[in-house]
Amino acid sequence: METSLTVKNIVLLGEFQPSKFDKYYFLKNNIFEEYEISEESLFTSDFTIVIARGFNLTIVANQLVLNEIEPKTDDAISELMSKIVSTCAFIGTGFGINLHWYLFSGDKTSEVAKKYFYNEKSVLNTFFNEENVSYGSYISKDFGNSRLKLDIKPATVVTIDSEIEQRIISFGFNFHTDLKGDDFKADIFKSLSEFKDYINETIKIISLYE
Repeated sequence: METSLTVKNIVLLGEFQPSKFDKYYFLKNNIFEEYEISEESLFTSDFTIVIARGFNLTIVANQLVLNEIEPKTDDAISELMSKIVSTCAFIGTGFGINLHWYLFSGDKTSEVAKKYFYNEKSVLNTFFNEENVSYGSYISKDFGNSRLKLDIKPATVVTIDSEIEQRIISFGFNFHTDLKGDDFKADIFKSLSEFKDYINETIKIISLYE
């Protein structure tokens, strides 16, 4: 079975002023070069959308989301977020790193999901024992400076190139940190410094199902 890391993003929750994130801000702070910023980028008083260097950055009043849209080195997105956090003023309440892996299992998706996630001792089986039942799992633990939440479930995706539907098992990893106090940026930098550890933990887990 094939696995693929399909989502890699970092989310900052808090209070932001999108109008302060104009094009000049990114140039002045050496976050992006002018030639790297796509003409499709938008800078308004209500939101900012920057498409540059294989990333998509969206900023609204209550959150900042940095998406990797082209494959990069493991630490490229964390280094870029570190530069943004260190050069802007905001109030942070939450911080999350999302890493979503897809396990492509084709016609065997239901079979694979049942093999790994069916619990014969669960009382829920009284209600879910038909042939069309899909099985998944939710697990959570402390990991490094964050709380790791893993949501596993079968799904259907459509490939962009071929527009063909494919059955997958989605492994949604979320490393979340609650931000409190005036020194919340230190917590952000701590979690960002652990980014490679987070990546490696997801690889260890997804490798169990290859």
